[in-house]
Amino acid sequence: MSALYAHEVNGSAVFDKLQNVNLKSTREVIGIPGRVKAKGTQDDQAFWQTTVKSQAEIDGKWTDLSYSNEGVSFNRKTGTATNCCGDYKSAGDLDDPSKLVPVDHKGNFFKFPFDVQKKSYSWWDGDLGKATDMQFVREEKIEGLNTYVFRQIIDKAQVAQREVPKAIFGDSASGNVPASVMYGNVRTLWIEPHTGVLIKGQEQVDKSLVAAGYDEVPTTLGTIGYSDATVKKNVEDWSSKGALLGFIGGALTPVGIGLGILLIALGLVLTLGGGRRGRREA
Repeated sequence: MSALYAHEVNGSAVFDKLQNVNLKSTREVIGIPGRVKAKGTQDDQAFWQTTVKSQAEIDGKWTDLSYSNEGVSFNRKTGTATNCCGDYKSAGDLDDPSKLVPVDHKGNFFKFPFDVQKKSYSWWDGDLGKATDMQFVREEKIEGLNTYVFRQIIDKAQVAQREVPKAIFGDSASGNVPASVMYGNVRTLWIEPHTGVLIKGQEQVDKSLVAAGYDEVPTTLGTIGYSDATVKKNVEDWSSKGALLGFIGGALTPVGIGLGILLIALGLVLTLGGGRRGRREA
């Protein structure tokens, strides 16, 4: 993969354009029940905090590139964002990760609904700041577990405009230059259909900075996805739970949903806590 690594050397900002490097994004998810309890919505809604740290392997060591922190409230049954309890996202960086701003989430964020259908679902994208359609593609077995595969295609376009140092573009002159933040992605998710849980995820990210008179600079370019170990663990954790929910469906659907929520609570933090390891595109 390719990435932009901003750091300091002898008190001066340096921007290294990394190429053919391994990237890793590690997500941690923590439930915060006090937020929904304070609103009296704990029976049908939940609030989860998710943090993601992205790192590059430089000289044999994992080096921090970026950090994000996001809080999302959602319906326990459908997985759809509700914004009931003060949703927020990080507006800081590794030096100041505590800076937060309000956000109005839409669509699904952590998971699909119980009893997933072969249709399109609206899925949140943080770089776009909105939800777009994720289309059903096919069924696929992963180590014997049947999954529904969905794909979200985001055509590359400008998502922001900001002032950035000229040095990012290799200019030795001081000062800043207006630049467009360009972003595109092909996100593919493998979903266990009874629970709506993500078994495997992959993103083909194309993010860059563009400024007049300079060559385009990739900030993140390549394919990143769940590691083989994470996928294997997810299959082990959710094969029996998904089958159980499928067995008690139909006339017992309300019971199935209730049990499903309990199973999600027991297992999803472990599922999402696994790192996602990037690999260079062939």
